[in-house]
Amino acid sequence: MSTDPLNIGVTAMEAYDVAMDVSANNIANVGTPGFRADAVEFQNLYAGAVAARIGTTSAAGGLAPTGDATNVAISGTGYFILAGPNGSSTYTRDGNFSVSANGFLVDTASGFTVTDVTGGPIAIPSGATGLTIGADGTVSATVNGGPMTLGRVALAAFQNPGGLVQVPGGFIVSANSGNVLTGAPATAGYGSLVSGFLETSNVDLAGEMIKMIASQAAYEANAKSVRTGDQMLQTAIGIGEDAKGEG
Repeated sequence: MSTDPLNIGVTAMEAYDVAMDVSANNIANVGTPGFRADAVEFQNLYAGAVAARIGTTSAAGGLAPTGDATNVAISGTGYFILAGPNGSSTYTRDGNFSVSANGFLVDTASGFTVTDVTGGPIAIPSGATGLTIGADGTVSATVNGGPMTLGRVALAAFQNPGGLVQVPGGFIVSANSGNVLTGAPATAGYGSLVSGFLETSNVDLAGEMIKMIASQAAYEANAKSVRTGDQMLQTAIGIGEDAKGEG
């Protein structure tokens, strides 16, 4: 652990620059459904602040009504599972779903299919009407004049949700998030679904503004200390060179 004043100042500047970027990203996503704010964890504060890890806050956002039957929010724990390209999975709290042109229940933004409890996609027959998603994840519709169950939305749970890595469109697993546990809504350990609602971002706008101002002030203070330290070093070098010249 370095105690060099210049290194301490530079390290702190880098850490607070990361903190400002994180706050800026949180503020930019205050209106993004299902978004969860990131937070910076600092270490070595007495020998130069270090941005040790960026974690995701696990507090749920509020519920905003949309009136759309294919919009669902999770009340409680859990994440929707979206099947991406090449067998990849993305996990999201944003339940803004729709029916794709080829007849699958998909995430509207990405087009990724919503995963069923069986592990596959949820197919919606052509001509289906009255599509609903129940609290237990059951997807139903009227098909050929009669009611039909089309599938059941799966949910994923994690030992440490704060260890998930936030990416555009949701989250991906990391070594810190632990194993993926898959289950169904309205069962033990998983939340239930609320139809016609979307979860809002959990970003505390006022709090993030305060964090950004504090990080900027800390960045500027450390930048000033670096400039002062550099000036002192240059003065010392100059004195040494003058002494050599006189000798």
